[in-house]
Amino acid sequence: MKSIIPITFLCTLPIVSLQAAEWSISGSLNPFLEYDDNIFMRDTNKVGDYHSSVTPTLVTSYALDQTNVSLSVGYAIDRYEASKYLDNETPFFRFNSSHQTERSKWGLGLSYVKSASRSEAEIDTGDFETDSTSTTRSITPSFVYQLTERDSLSFRGGYSKKEFSTLDFSDTETKYISTGWQHQFTERLNGGLDLTANNSKSSSLTTVTDNDSYDLSLVSTYNLSEIWALKGKVGFRLVEDKQTNDTDSGSSLDINVSYKFDIDSANLSISRSLFASDNGGVNERDQINATFSRQLSETLIARVSSTYQEIRSASGGNSNDIRKNFSVSPSIAWNFSSNVNLSLSYKYRHQKDSQVGTDVDSNAIMLTLNYDWDGLQISR
Repeated sequence: MKSIIPITFLCTLPIVSLQAAEWSISGSLNPFLEYDDNIFMRDTNKVGDYHSSVTPTLVTSYALDQTNVSLSVGYAIDRYEASKYLDNETPFFRFNSSHQTERSKWGLGLSYVKSASRSEAEIDTGDFETDSTSTTRSITPSFVYQLTERDSLSFRGGYSKKEFSTLDFSDTETKYISTGWQHQFTERLNGGLDLTANNSKSSSLTTVTDNDSYDLSLVSTYNLSEIWALKGKVGFRLVEDKQTNDTDSGSSLDINVSYKFDIDSANLSISRSLFASDNGGVNERDQINATFSRQLSETLIARVSSTYQEIRSASGGNSNDIRKNFSVSPSIAWNFSSNVNLSLSYKYRHQKDSQVGTDVDSNAIMLTLNYDWDGLQISR
């Protein structure tokens, strides 16, 4: 997989050089400083620590008629004052391309991402003490075809492989294919059907899993007005454990309501979805996200966001073992210019895990400087 991305990118160069195209190069830098009074989310022997990170990222892209290509390369550096064993450096790169004709659009995404496993603990394993890092390689082709002025068909696929540097978690291989139909009923309303089939395999020293999952959903987008918009996805899902032949069925859900008027904006989303867990097998996640922001002045923005989620096993494990996470984070951001802003935020986290019998929380204060480099543009 490592050789696919640069080869694919280089193969596009002769095409670009023969025709007029616009090249651009840009970047970003977001140094981050945090103090958390319970970084390991323990109920006893709590540890507070300072954490700093910076992620320099460089993006190269070009546009040629109906073709767009971008390559993003970055390097995340994390440092801890007391918990030195958590220090790490994790590279990543992502390649995305698309080509559009009068009635169709082709897309291809390739990525290589290395990251600290504890950064995903809240949305997956609940393990904040691990020093493991994960390496994920993925490929995601897509195709959309416009049947009529109001109807379109889409086809998407994906393959990813996730491997860990330690034996704490299960290496996972995931494949999926999805097809959908969309119809534009009115200027404000469109809807359709989505069908997805997924296979995930995981292996560790103690467990091996192999699960198929299927999802059939109704999807819709409705712009109620210039202020309100509603997106929805409601369906039925089925998980089959290929080793035990056990099945688990239920509903899938993804509803999003957004509001934007004058200086205020808000968003509320409710979802129920399946995902391949780093602990092995397939988990189900129920999640509610809410965000509200207000433009206090030309340069000052206040924001508050909150998340609540419940995670349970959907294959093999005990579905009564539930981990609950709640967080709320108010913040204020100063926009010094169009590409520089400074954000000060506070975050409260709470985690309750019925499987291990823990009930813990933490408080963190964070300072983030976001800098986006406009870069260079060349047309030829």
